[in-house]
Amino acid sequence: MSNDQQELKTIELHELQPILSRTFGDRLIVVRYTTENLLQPGENYGSTIFSVHAVIKRNDEAEEEDLYLIAKMPPPTEFQRQIFDTPFTFKKEIFMYEDIVPYYQKLEEEMGLKENEVFDILPKYYKSRLSLSPNVEFDDNAVILMENLRARGYYNSNRATGCDLEHSRVAIRALARFHALGMATKYKRPEYFEVLKERSKCVEIKTEDFEHFREDMLKRIAEDPELSVYVDRCDTAIRDSFKYGFWTMTPDEPWSTIIHADFWVNNIMFHRDENDHVDDIKFVDFQNYLFFSPMRELVFFLFSSTEVVSSEDHIEELIDLYHETFIAVLNRMGCNTEPFTREKFDAKLLTDARLESMHLFFMLKILTLNVQETELKHDNMKDFMMTYQGNQLFIQRLRTVIFYFIKHNWM
Repeated sequence: MSNDQQELKTIELHELQPILSRTFGDRLIVVRYTTENLLQPGENYGSTIFSVHAVIKRNDEAEEEDLYLIAKMPPPTEFQRQIFDTPFTFKKEIFMYEDIVPYYQKLEEEMGLKENEVFDILPKYYKSRLSLSPNVEFDDNAVILMENLRARGYYNSNRATGCDLEHSRVAIRALARFHALGMATKYKRPEYFEVLKERSKCVEIKTEDFEHFREDMLKRIAEDPELSVYVDRCDTAIRDSFKYGFWTMTPDEPWSTIIHADFWVNNIMFHRDENDHVDDIKFVDFQNYLFFSPMRELVFFLFSSTEVVSSEDHIEELIDLYHETFIAVLNRMGCNTEPFTREKFDAKLLTDARLESMHLFFMLKILTLNVQETELKHDNMKDFMMTYQGNQLFIQRLRTVIFYFIKHNWM
């Protein structure tokens, strides 16, 4: 890796008041603010994330208020910026906050939902910018500001074990609704959906890097005494993933919508009520959303981010819940559901599970990584990602997924 790619840039949040004034008005005063790195390397790859504590006054006479924010800024290395095409993905994420979800909410209101019933899946958005200079399209001062959900008691599930059944049910309902609202937009507002398709393109992918991952993955499977008997079937599924499953592929109709495309535990936040029941969910990190098959995302979430994956009954329950919710939302939005019968759904699920295998296997290796115990740093990220073989927890999770896929003829 070149020295330019390894060089660490210093990312800092400057000029907070102008961007906050777009939410609070020109009389706003930012008295002071502090920032702190929120995540370690290995927790987030595509950006720098700061927690921000700002003290503001609405005007000269107002009392001081505390404002707790998240500032999402460009990553510190050129390698990360190239992998994620940071200017492109920042613009994508801004479009999700400013256009896509508000459009879904407007569509629901047109179908009779009240303001407090629409799909409220995003943290509060405090605007964004791509540069501090009017003559520069994108630079290190690009930032997306949103509320710090943790300040209101939101939390993530454990990344190593995944969501329990209660949290998985909440996530599945929200995911099915998100997918169905994209479908409803496609059928009811096809001209706008064409805009969404254009804005949901995948970043350019260098397949040669994935070939290295494929070889490493098959080697690990072949060396494991419990998995080695399935290495040929895994090899075929992974090769199909390469040939037909990359995110640049156009999805088959009618199974196309807008998907989050990075829907795992770190990007899902939950809230509990006073009785300790999960009463809300938010999605974060929309830099990778795609025009793609919703079945791919369903498989990815179930087998990367739920601890109930070891219970076949619970997996079947969640698949049932997804389909029921998906159909219910389409019905409420006045869409024809005949193309999405359970028989057709199951057939698509079988095909898409196979195509999702490589992405899922690779992500299992990453999300089981213990960032406290590894030498992963920003300046060695590429070398680390190319050589890391996974730990014992990764092998355990991989076994569970492969056993399920084999049993259900998904590979």
